[in-house]
Amino acid sequence: MLFSASIFLVFGLVPLIFAGYSLKDDYSADKFFDMFTFDTEDDPTKGYVNYVDQSTAQNSGLLNTNNGVVALHVDSTNIASGRGRNSIRLISKASYNHALVVLDLAHMPGNACGIWPAFWTIGPNWPSSGEIDVIEGVNMQSMNQVTMHTSPGCSLAGSSCGASHTSNQGCPLKGGAFGDGFNSGNGGTYAMEWTSNGIDIWFFDRSQEPKDILADSPDPTGWGNPTASFQGGSSCSIDHFFKDQQIVFDTTFCGDWAGQTWSSDPTCSAKAPTCQEYVQNNPGAFAEAYWQINALKVYSNDGSANSPQPSQAAASTPAQQPQQPQQPQQPQQPQQPQQPQQPQQPQQPAPANQPMATQYVDGGPVTITSFAPVVTQVVEGPPVTVMVHAGPLQSHGTAEESVHKNQRRSFSGDDLADKARDPVGQGRQSSHGSERGAVAERRRGRRPRRHLAGHIRSAA
Repeated sequence: MLFSASIFLVFGLVPLIFAGYSLKDDYSADKFFDMFTFDTEDDPTKGYVNYVDQSTAQNSGLLNTNNGVVALHVDSTNIASGRGRNSIRLISKASYNHALVVLDLAHMPGNACGIWPAFWTIGPNWPSSGEIDVIEGVNMQSMNQVTMHTSPGCSLAGSSCGASHTSNQGCPLKGGAFGDGFNSGNGGTYAMEWTSNGIDIWFFDRSQEPKDILADSPDPTGWGNPTASFQGGSSCSIDHFFKDQQIVFDTTFCGDWAGQTWSSDPTCSAKAPTCQEYVQNNPGAFAEAYWQINALKVYSNDGSANSPQPSQAAASTPAQQPQQPQQPQQPQQPQQPQQPQQPQQPQQPAPANQPMATQYVDGGPVTITSFAPVVTQVVEGPPVTVMVHAGPLQSHGTAEESVHKNQRRSFSGDDLADKARDPVGQGRQSSHGSERGAVAERRRGRRPRRHLAGHIRSAA
């Protein structure tokens, strides 16, 4: 799929053409549960929860599909016992490297004391392959918390993401609606774009979703500033710290975050002495603790539609190149009586449809060989003729310096925009931690080994 975006050179507008996102996986309702694994192991975050298998979930009414919408519930009827309150944790069978993940929710688990829902991704051998928390929060939290977790050596959004260096807080940013606030607006859409340059998350209120998302042709370059942005670079190589991510839905209770903040939460601590006691004995408090998924889609952008080809531009002058398709009559020109008119051609005042400069871009310097109102441009493929406003082009320096601040990709697919962002929000006490490691170890047929340092756990 090809689409165009625009950047501004000085005194000129140059359209670019590059490969866009195409649908890779559609987790539609008719095959949703076939694309996930039901994880039933003990919650490594020490949550008071009993994750059940698909059969148990179906028989107890914890999951259903209706008119193309998938619902995931927790038990809101019975006094809990044993491991804890019945719930569901799903892990995608597919894993991804670079992706655009778009989640349209009609409802997420509402606010309740003791609750800890999350939509996130995890790589193998946590934390060495990274973790991306797209939606997460606890108790009565009103704003979503987006967090990156990595092995030591990565700093994003102004803080270290290394699990062992941050007491497992990672790199948190606040942004987007959560819980009751999200549900009161009839839901909305979260989108996560993961490239070599960074990881960005957008939140769109219902009816505010970009039209290209609704049309299955998403173009993040037109979405404005992300709700939360984690740009890589010298402080963190995204491709080194984030790999082979699987998608996870879960709703747990208490544990290393919701439970440990219980005593400091005046609203929740007034309800019961401990988180577990409240969750165990108040099933009705979790009637709104369900996910209602309108759509989950994963898009890829591998650039195959823009594969490099030998350039023709260097073999001819730029002014002649666009006229080549019109040249088959040249051998007959000596037979035509209009030959004396040919000397008039040099007198043409360089009309706007004749390119007079050539620009080559491959992630390096931008070179303008001459100044004119039209440019012939090669972007890892055959020449493309584009129009600019009249006037001399004065673009020098690197491609990054020539790109408009709102343009997020270079000609080769790299993110050229160095948008300054203002991180907000506070870190949390813990995350899913070794839960991710447990997921990865199971994928390899090994049981995870857990190391306790306070409440922090990791999987070797």
